[in-house]
Amino acid sequence: MAAAKKPFVCSIEVSKTAGFTFKLQNDTGKTTQTITLDGTTLTTTVKGEKSTSTVTQTAEQIELKVVGEQDTSTVTQTADRVEIKVKTFKVDAETVEIKSSKTSSYEATETLAMKSTKDMTIASSAKLAVSSTSDMSFASSAKLDQSATADATLKGNNTTVEATLKLTAKGSSEVAVSGTKIAVTADAKLDLNSPMTTVGDTVTTIKGSAIKIEGSLVKLG
Repeated sequence: MAAAKKPFVCSIEVSKTAGFTFKLQNDTGKTTQTITLDGTTLTTTVKGEKSTSTVTQTAEQIELKVVGEQDTSTVTQTADRVEIKVKTFKVDAETVEIKSSKTSSYEATETLAMKSTKDMTIASSAKLAVSSTSDMSFASSAKLDQSATADATLKGNNTTVEATLKLTAKGSSEVAVSGTKIAVTADAKLDLNSPMTTVGDTVTTIKGSAIKIEGSLVKLG
């Protein structure tokens, strides 16, 4: 048989200096509810065995605080600010829209992950800068496109462009490759084709176990 429910214990204190206090004590539920008005502050408190929640309201701000055995969460609101301090902050909604008219920032002191199960767009009406003090990678399990309507630059101490199948480098008007030393190698065959071809400047060496030069007009020397 369940234990009989004990009656509530209620008390009211009224003071010309301390204000008004109403307390309700629930011994069965082990909960105490208190409302206090002191002329400037309205405080509502619900105290249980393991946690206490408090709402404190003045003319300038409202504070909501929940104190547990290990953690505390606080929401403070003033006329120009809302501040939330909590161990875990979670929003679960069908649609979320966040907009600010001034400079805004988001910072994570540990790992930060952004994920979308469908299309994701990051756009800026002005300059967009992405930087990293450690390694950076861009990967796609499908197609990857990078383009610019103006100049595009890829620069690094050692830069490698590799294709597992075919690599195409093309310029609509001109392609320039320069360096102190340039090496072009092919595992099977190397073709150099153009209507007009110039090879060499000061010293030019053409070497092979068999060399074949063909043309309707061949001039050497």
